Amino acid sequence: MSLLREAQAMSAQLTAWRRHLHQFPDLSFDERATQAYLMEQLQSMGLVPRPVAGTGVVVDLGDGPRGVVIRADIDALPLMEESDHPFRSQHAGIMHACGHDGHTAMLLGVASVLARQEILPGRIRLLFQPAEERFPGGAQPLIADGALDGIDRVLGLHLASDLDTGLVGVMTGPVTANADEFRILVEGRGGHGSQPESAVDPIVAAASLVTGLQTIVSRNISPRQASVVTVGTIQGGSNFNIIAPRVALTGTVRTFREEDRARVHDRMKTLVDRICQAHECQGTLDYAYGYPSVMNSPREAQVAERVVLELLGPGAVCQHGPLMAGEDFAYYLERVPGSFLMLGCRNPAVGAIYPHHHPRFTLDEAALPIGTAVLAETALAYLTLEIEPLGMEARS
Repeated sequence: MSLLREAQAMSAQLTAWRRHLHQFPDLSFDERATQAYLMEQLQSMGLVPRPVAGTGVVVDLGDGPRGVVIRADIDALPLMEESDHPFRSQHAGIMHACGHDGHTAMLLGVASVLARQEILPGRIRLLFQPAEERFPGGAQPLIADGALDGIDRVLGLHLASDLDTGLVGVMTGPVTANADEFRILVEGRGGHGSQPESAVDPIVAAASLVTGLQTIVSRNISPRQASVVTVGTIQGGSNFNIIAPRVALTGTVRTFREEDRARVHDRMKTLVDRICQAHECQGTLDYAYGYPSVMNSPREAQVAERVVLELLGPGAVCQHGPLMAGEDFAYYLERVPGSFLMLGCRNPAVGAIYPHHHPRFTLDEAALPIGTAVLAETALAYLTLEIEPLGMEARS
C-alpha cells in the first residue's frame, strides 16, 4: 500500500487528533498539555518520545548514517474563537487560528505511517516545536538542544488558506520574508490643548512620522523587490484638551534581501531623528531583527516537487509566494538544506474560507492525509536521494 493510501486510510484518526488539539490549544512556551498529549499518542505507537526545549517533543525513527528532520509547530494564538463547530476551543481567548493543530496532527500521522514500515533507509527525527508564534520562537532552543545534530536535511510545511485543497506550493529561494519589529517613542512637552505655543506636541510629530515612514519603501527600495513598512499601533494622549507629553508607535518591517533590510533600518533611524528634530521633539527608535527569510534549497525543493507530482499527479504543484509572513523555520534552513512547503486547505464547501489568524479560521480536514503523505514520502526521498533534480518549470 502506498503511503498516500495509508494516510487516507487513517483520515478519521488524523481528524480526531486535529480536533482534540483544536479544542485544547496552548499558547507559546506554555504547551504543557499539548506536550503531554503528544507524548501519550507517540508512546501508544511504540515510539520513545522525549521532551525538548521545555514544552516541545522529539522522537526518532530508523537508523543509519543519514538523517532528516520533519518539523511541526504546536502553539496557538491569543485569540477568541468565533466559530460554532462542536470542536471549537475550550480555552477562552486561545485558538488554533493558524493551522498548527493540523500541522501537529499530520506529524503524528507521519509517525504512525513510518513506525509501521519494516525498514527505513535512514534516521527520521520528528520535531514538535513550541512557540513559532512568539518571537524569538522555539526553533533556536530546539537547535541549541541538539535537534539538528547528525541531520542532513530538514523538511516542513504550512497549511495555506488561500490554496485549494489538493494543491501544494513548492518554491526555490525565498518562501517567507524577514520579519522585523520596531517601536518609536516620540517625546515632547505636555500642556493645555488651548495653548499649543507653550507645549511641544508629539502627536503632530508622530503624524508626520507615519507618512514619512511610508516613503522608505517607495523611494529607497527597488519596485522589483517586495518590502513592507506598516505602523500597527499609535498610543498617546489621555483627554481631548490635553497635549500629550509622549506618543509611542509600533509596527513591522518585511523584506527579502538583507541589503533591503539594512536600508530600511538605516532610513528609519534617519527619519525618526530628523522629523522629530524638526518638530522640536526627541525621537527614539527600538528596532528588533526578527525571523529571517525562509530560503528553500534548490535541490531539495526540486526533490519535493517530484514527490508531489508522483503522489498527486500533474497540476498538484503550484508556485505560492514568496509570502510576506514570518516563520522561524528559517533558522533550521540556515544550518541544514531542505524545503518548506505550502499545503492547500481552502474549501468553501466546509467553510474553510477565512484567512489565517481570523477568529473563524478553519481548515479542510481532507488536506491532512495529503500533507501526511507528502511529508513522509519527501523525507524518505531525502534519505535515499534516488530522485534526480527536476526543473521547476512544471507549474500549474
